Amino acid sequence: MSPPPDSAPWRTHRPGSVLEDLLADVAASPDGPRTAAYFDLDGTLLQGHSALAFCANRLRHGEWPAEVWHGLTTVSPHRMIRGLLQALSGTEEPLATSMSAAASAYWHGRRTAELAALGERVFQEETASLLSRPAWTLVRAHQARGHTVAIATAASRAQALPVAETLGIGHLICTEVPAADGRVHASPPPPLCIGPRKLARVRQHARRKDIRLDQSFAYCDGTDDLPLLESVGHPRVVDPRAALRAEAFRRGWPVVRSGSGTRASLAPLVSTAAGSAAAVAATALMTVLTDGPAEPGLRQSATAAVGLGCDLVLRAAGVRVAVTGEEHLWSHRPAVFVANHTSPMDAVLTGHLLRDGWFPLAKKELAGTPVIGRFLAATGAVFVDRDRPGQSAAALATALGRLRRGLSLAAGPEGTRARTPDLGPFRPGLFVVARKAGVPVVPIVIHNATDVMARDGRLLRPGTVRVTVLPPVDTSDWHRTDIDRHTERIRDLFLTTLGMPR
Repeated sequence: MSPPPDSAPWRTHRPGSVLEDLLADVAASPDGPRTAAYFDLDGTLLQGHSALAFCANRLRHGEWPAEVWHGLTTVSPHRMIRGLLQALSGTEEPLATSMSAAASAYWHGRRTAELAALGERVFQEETASLLSRPAWTLVRAHQARGHTVAIATAASRAQALPVAETLGIGHLICTEVPAADGRVHASPPPPLCIGPRKLARVRQHARRKDIRLDQSFAYCDGTDDLPLLESVGHPRVVDPRAALRAEAFRRGWPVVRSGSGTRASLAPLVSTAAGSAAAVAATALMTVLTDGPAEPGLRQSATAAVGLGCDLVLRAAGVRVAVTGEEHLWSHRPAVFVANHTSPMDAVLTGHLLRDGWFPLAKKELAGTPVIGRFLAATGAVFVDRDRPGQSAAALATALGRLRRGLSLAAGPEGTRARTPDLGPFRPGLFVVARKAGVPVVPIVIHNATDVMARDGRLLRPGTVRVTVLPPVDTSDWHRTDIDRHTERIRDLFLTTLGMPR
């Protein structure tokens, strides 16, 4: 197939394009549902593969994934090795076909409700943390333009539907597993929605929805999707392997690099080792400074050590922090600093930014963890038992007393780390405390911490985290009956700064 004629004036050809360029293309494209955006799932919307997440989750729950064993015992070794090598080069259809046959043999005759429940569990425990921030941003940009957004994937509905529902994507083109009377009927295995079959399904969808493919977008990561990429006006290649990367550069197709993709690299291992060593050293220093009597000078040294320890971890891991509005960190203290929470690195970033004279609110479960627990103890953290509302109220009262004595409070208004890139609802407790203490609220907007450590990640990656500190929000004229309105107003500030729709 040859690419469609370049008749659209907004179309660009930029190998290695950055996300901002691609968002500009979306903003310049025709609005409305006749423009579509088709996203692949594995390696595109997800920084990983949903089939592997299924296997890992079942092993974690003590459930041996019998379909894997079936595949290993029914596929010849040389065919399996050849499929793996082809998948590593970007052609996944042979391996996907073998895996689909094995899964079909296992699930045939089982209840569809069992498969759907497993898909939801895997999403909550594994897949949600793999959602790609750049891809999520592009999905939201297309939705804001009123485009028809669809997932087009070789994965099954059980793998893809929870992702579609979470992202608000109403169109799902996937490998459909036949069922009847509430049971899976997968013998013979269903045809995979991949390569030319995926393109045929997309064209069928486009005809049914009156979509113009010549002004539509496709986001894919493998050579199996070349037919789809060739058939839209705006092909976009996401974290490609060598073969597709070369093809994208040859054709002038923009390449989206997530900054934290799934390709093998020594950099995350080196950064993690260096950052972990620095964290252990910093924790040892905090232990020396916080053990024994809590003398004022010693406690001040311990608080300062937190900031220095966070600096050490970031520098050792090769993580840089680019701050806009840094003056607002110091212009009004004490204050209640509120930050969005998407990555385990957020605590380190907060310590790096606030330096000393502050304390965090943290969930009680963290108090007993070896490194994080000691870090929080050194900052004088107030621990909250979220399962016991009475103790939560007592913790907020303790925080209020410290604010009145001149210390600043830092916490996440979402109450927990977000499972997806979406900004969660804000809880009003922190804003009630700020009003009672008569101190301002200072929003700290963390743009991309998941680029250096995923939401549930254990590997650190070198990179730059962007942070915007917004001007302090005065609370002196707040009334207790207006707390919900002020809470939503501050959340809107985060949404605007992050470029998210309200």
